[in-house]
Amino acid sequence: MNDKTLLWIGCGGCSGETQAILGVEGQVSDLLDLLDVDGLRLLWHPSLSEHELWSVYHDIMADREPLTVLCIEGSIALADDGMFDMAGDIGKYRIVRALCDRADYVIAMGVCAAFGGWQAQSPNPSGAVGLQFTLDAPGGLLPPEWRSRAGLPVVGLTGCPVPADAQVEAIRWVLKDAPGGLGRHGMPPMVRPCLPSTAYRGCGVPRKLGLRCLGCTGPKFPNFGSDRALVRWMS
Repeated sequence: MNDKTLLWIGCGGCSGETQAILGVEGQVSDLLDLLDVDGLRLLWHPSLSEHELWSVYHDIMADREPLTVLCIEGSIALADDGMFDMAGDIGKYRIVRALCDRADYVIAMGVCAAFGGWQAQSPNPSGAVGLQFTLDAPGGLLPPEWRSRAGLPVVGLTGCPVPADAQVEAIRWVLKDAPGGLGRHGMPPMVRPCLPSTAYRGCGVPRKLGLRCLGCTGPKFPNFGSDRALVRWMS
């Protein structure tokens, strides 16, 4: 049995990273290479697994199953004990928090998982946070001093969505013990604007706010700046 494992959990968001890595929008996906060539064993993925998460979760918590790479997609909802994002009858944040402590490496797949994304902007009724940051402030679901079993903070692979090849590259990078280390806000070296092509207009939010597109790679983007700007964007 291969001891290098991968578990993927989707939280509050649009599942853009899942769509990208599965090649839904025509991108080339190397996910199968991670499983076939790199030798990762997929424990669970919400779009690929037929079995329930709970059996895998209990095996990991009982040390019957190792957890090498934990990928989290989407923001973490904390308000009202996680009622905005439930796993069965409990807030999903409890499952994510417990699994983080069992993982060798934790990767925040996308700006929502890394920083809370647009859900974390005021007024934030769901209490959305990132895994180890809330916007640009240290601390989210996990405190700033938290480290994985391999001694790393959360790897913040930011973008909206993160390109498929960058996701695969990040997983391979942590499996090599993250050579060169992490940059500011826990970002790995393969972070780049999520919409690098000038021919692609993207989501349109920056233009409505009079801002330049930054590719959703920063902890404060999309930064509505004020309630007035948010109302203008929603109208």
